[in-house]
Amino acid sequence: MSADEKPDSTLQKEDWERIKSNVSSAIDVLNTGTVFPTFQALFAVNLVRGQRLLVNAILQKSLRGGNNEALAAVASLINSQISSAGLLLVEETTLRFLSSFERNDAAGCYSMASLISQLFNYDVAHEIVVLQVLHVIMEHPNSHSIRLAIEVLRQCGRELSAVAKTAHDLVYESIRTHVQDNNADKNMRKEFDMLFELRKRDYHTAVKKIRLPRHEPLIHTFLIDFDGNLLQPNENLDEFIYDQDFSAKEDEFEAIKLNQAFYEEKPIEKTNITNFNDKTQSQELEFKKKVYLTLKGSLSGDEAAHKLLKLRIPDDEKSVVAETLIMACSQETTYSKFYGITAERLCSSHQSWKSAFSQNFEKNYNEVDGYNATQVRNMGKLWGHILASDYVGLEVFKTVHMNVDETTSAGRVYLKFLFQELVLDLGVQELKKRLDEPYILPYLVNMFPLHDIDSTRFSINFFTAIGLGPLTDKMRQALESEKLAIQENENDEEVNEHKDEEDVVKLEEDQTSRTWEKFNRARRSKTASAETPTRRRSRTPTRRRSRTPTRRRSRTPIRRRSRTPSRRSRSPQVKQSFPSTHPST
Repeated sequence: MSADEKPDSTLQKEDWERIKSNVSSAIDVLNTGTVFPTFQALFAVNLVRGQRLLVNAILQKSLRGGNNEALAAVASLINSQISSAGLLLVEETTLRFLSSFERNDAAGCYSMASLISQLFNYDVAHEIVVLQVLHVIMEHPNSHSIRLAIEVLRQCGRELSAVAKTAHDLVYESIRTHVQDNNADKNMRKEFDMLFELRKRDYHTAVKKIRLPRHEPLIHTFLIDFDGNLLQPNENLDEFIYDQDFSAKEDEFEAIKLNQAFYEEKPIEKTNITNFNDKTQSQELEFKKKVYLTLKGSLSGDEAAHKLLKLRIPDDEKSVVAETLIMACSQETTYSKFYGITAERLCSSHQSWKSAFSQNFEKNYNEVDGYNATQVRNMGKLWGHILASDYVGLEVFKTVHMNVDETTSAGRVYLKFLFQELVLDLGVQELKKRLDEPYILPYLVNMFPLHDIDSTRFSINFFTAIGLGPLTDKMRQALESEKLAIQENENDEEVNEHKDEEDVVKLEEDQTSRTWEKFNRARRSKTASAETPTRRRSRTPTRRRSRTPTRRRSRTPIRRRSRTPSRRSRSPQVKQSFPSTHPST
């Protein structure tokens, strides 16, 4: 069709119906294994003109219980080619979530919140969208909103913690506070414990993302207007509208289709990369072996450092040398200062060695649970020696979060030996002076927390238990200061202010709880109903009341005891004679 021709409404409507049929059939059969074939099938029609139909099909599929991860994966591929389709999908999904939340539509809330989470995972929605949704959910927390927030974090917590760690932790803290302070039921506590166990393992057990061809992600942001001027979702996305730019969109779509040849070549490139990685691992193993033999063949730390520096190791391989040195130290029966001196000499030679060792500190601390007691002790003492030399700064402590949720027993033992070695080399006062330096304090806010009462107490108890109580002076002052007292009083005042509103809120919760509880029971019983047979109700008829009237109590008065003395036994008795009182005649 030429650009000068202007199709009439009838032809456009026929084309609209053809696009609608193709999009619906492709989305209906979508699953995690057919993402790329579905993407190719969708481009059989003009998606520039039919993007509203595509967005509507994705939303309807999600509301019917479709796989939101597969829907988000397809949306990510399409968004890289037609960004307006991705933006429209983010906007409509967010607006429909807010609409369902206002109407207390439990199924709609869970479907749209899950789809938003997956759109964020696949780089279609910005993290601001997820944080706004969590803000709406947690603004007035109750048992239903807490379950919804748990579901969102279960699906996108790993990605959210990587880009917005502080906001991620604040949401967890809000959930924990609500669950502990409101006597949550057994099912909620179970979901809560499972979520925190998932977070404790850094979401390693979470579902892995679908592998997609290489594409350029375009992330969209949609800001919610909290002042009351909220937009309404478009319920007529599939309605035909006459297009004035029909021919221009046809040309635009033809240009987009030319980029699909890029996706066809991706699997071949991936095979070549895999073979190259195998060869690199073999070379890395040989390189580590060479470094290890150099360390073992040296009589002193200075000699070992001199030999390693003569190898002219590139900057990108120095972290491998640092890792090998740390692992060799951990394998010793007891800690040897040979390794500490070697590391000190390497770090003093060039700045690149400092960054190489700094990277390994974070790795060692995060993986400390996988080492035995001897390895943990040796590694802790080695790092204590390196940090005492001041060639690697105390900035590495930014990784340490001293609280009950983010530390493990192995990690605390590791820090114990590290600080004891620091005190042995520097002394308590010198160490305290270094920790109080202004440029270091921002990196220690999580290890020496001042604004969270529970974390502050936990950190104080830890350092006091290992004999380093003087390091906790600031935390003790903060714990006893008026700031924390005022903060607690303000919380009490807020509770009192909201106490008058509880009656009104309680009435609203009673109206909505039935819908949410019904949805949550159905969600929990999906698998249980298939495995556990339901118990049949007894058909024994209920016992009926007898038609015979109850016997009335007799009103005959109680028989009174006779005043006449009772007759004695009939056995013969001796008659007594009494003298007469009358005179004789």
